[in-house]
Amino acid sequence: MQDRAFERGRGVATSRAGVAMLLAAGGVWAACGAGGCSKKSFLDPSVDGSGRWGRTPVSMPILTRIAAIEEEAGDIVEFSDPQPGDLVPLPTQYRLGQGDALRITLYDLIEANRAEVYEVEVDARGVIELPQLGRISVGGKTTEETVGVVQEAMKRFVTNPLASVVAVAQRQQTFNLIGAVDRPGPYFVPRANYRLLEAISAGGRYDNTADYVYVIREVSLTPQGAGDASSPDAPDRPRAAPEDLLKVIDDLAPPAPATPPPSPGAHSAQPAAFIAQPDGTPSNTGRAPVVDLPEEGRTRTAPDQNDATPGTTRWVFLNGKWTQVATQRPQGAAGDSLPEAEQDLVTQRVIRVPIKDLEAGKQSVNIVIRPGDVVRVPTPPFGTIYVGGQIQRPGTYSLPSTGGLTLQRLVHAAGGYAGIAVPSRIDLTRVVGKDREATIMLDGAAIANRTQPDVYLKPNDSVVVGTTFWALPLAIFRNGLRMSYGFGFVLDRNISNDLLGPPPVNQFGQ
Repeated sequence: MQDRAFERGRGVATSRAGVAMLLAAGGVWAACGAGGCSKKSFLDPSVDGSGRWGRTPVSMPILTRIAAIEEEAGDIVEFSDPQPGDLVPLPTQYRLGQGDALRITLYDLIEANRAEVYEVEVDARGVIELPQLGRISVGGKTTEETVGVVQEAMKRFVTNPLASVVAVAQRQQTFNLIGAVDRPGPYFVPRANYRLLEAISAGGRYDNTADYVYVIREVSLTPQGAGDASSPDAPDRPRAAPEDLLKVIDDLAPPAPATPPPSPGAHSAQPAAFIAQPDGTPSNTGRAPVVDLPEEGRTRTAPDQNDATPGTTRWVFLNGKWTQVATQRPQGAAGDSLPEAEQDLVTQRVIRVPIKDLEAGKQSVNIVIRPGDVVRVPTPPFGTIYVGGQIQRPGTYSLPSTGGLTLQRLVHAAGGYAGIAVPSRIDLTRVVGKDREATIMLDGAAIANRTQPDVYLKPNDSVVVGTTFWALPLAIFRNGLRMSYGFGFVLDRNISNDLLGPPPVNQFGQ
C-alpha cells in the first residue's frame, strides 16, 4: 500500500511538472515562436538591441551629424589637394624682414683700422638704426644689397667704405609646427628641398590617428610679390616700385592717334586732351589735362605732370579716359622720409594631405615646406560621454584616443542593456550651441538590426536608455520561468508547493 501511495504521489508530481513545462513552453513560443528570437522579443525587449544575426551582409553609414537637431555648419575653410607645383623646390635668395637679427661690422668709421660691430634687429617697417648712419631701410633686401646700402651711407664719413652684414637669426626662413606633436613651435627651414614628412618629424612623436595633416600657406596676390610658392617658375626678384608699374601701364596704353594742330584762330570749348570722339568719349590727344578732372572720391589737386616730388600725381589714359594716379607714397605727417611698410595683398591656401599616404611614402603628397608655412597635425577629439538609465554599467566614459565611438559601441562598452531596458527608447542629448542643447530619441534596436544608421558620439553627449510600463511585469514573469542547468524549472517558492506538492523528506524529516 505504501508503494501504491508512493507511485500515486510520483504521478501527481510528474503531471504537475508537465503542466509547468507546458507553461514554460508556451512562454518560449510566445517569445521566440511567434515573434522570432532573432528579431523582436515580446517577453524580453532588452534582447532587441543585442545584434542582427542575419546571414546577408549589410552596409550602413555612420552619421557624423544629426540633421534634426544640428545645423550644417559647412566648411569654413576651403581645402585643396597637393598640386604638382608644391613638390618643386624653389631655391631663392633670402631677403631680410621683420624680426631678423643682423650682425653689422663697419670698418674705419669711428677710428682708422678699427672695426665696429653692431647687433641690430629689423623693425616692423624693415628699418635698422646704426650709430652715426641713422636709420637705413633693409626690408626686402638681400645681405649683399644691404652691404651696398650701408656702404653708401658710410660715404659721408669714409672715402673707401667697407662693411659686412651677417643674418644671425633669419625669422623669415622658418615654419611653425602646431597640433598633436611633442614639441610644437617654430622651426628653421634648412634647405629648399625640405619636405612635409621631415617637418612633422622635427617635432618628435606625433599623433598619426588623424586622417589629414594641414599646411597653411600664404599666397601673395600682387603681380610682383612673392607669389605662390607652388608655382615652379616664380621669379626671385624684388617688388616693383610704383613708378615701374606706371611705366608698364604706359606701355600697355594705346598710342595716341595723330591729330592735326588746330588753326590759329580756332577756339575749343575744352582742352585739347578732351576733344570728343564721334561717340562722345574723350580721345587720347594732346598732352595730359592741366587741371583736375572731377572724379568720385578724389579731392586732391595735381601739380605739373612732370613733377615727381613725393605726394604728387600724374595722368594716365586708362579705359578710354584720363585717370590721376599717385607717383609715390606721401610723406608722413611729421615729415618722416622713411619708406612705409609695403602692404601686399595676400590670401591663404590650406593644403590637405592624407597622413596615411604620407607615412606610406607616397611621393605625390610629400610636399615641399616653404618659409612662413604653418603645419598643423589635428588633435584627436577628447571628452566625456554620460550614460544612464537601463544600462548594466551607467556612468561616465571617455572618448578613445582613436575616436569613432558610436552609440552601439557605447552600449557594448557599458555591458549591454539592463533586464527591463527597451532599446527602441534611447534619448541622446547633445550640445548644439552656446548654452543650448537638444534631445532626440534614437532606436537602438533598429541600429542593432542595421535598419537605421549608427551615430558617432561627441564630447558631452548624454545617453539615457529608457523602458516602458510593461517591461517590469514581463521581467517578473520571465524570471519565474527561468531554466536551470538540469533542464528543470525554478518556480517561486510561494507557488511551487501548490503546483508540485511539498518536497519529499527522508526518514529523518529532512
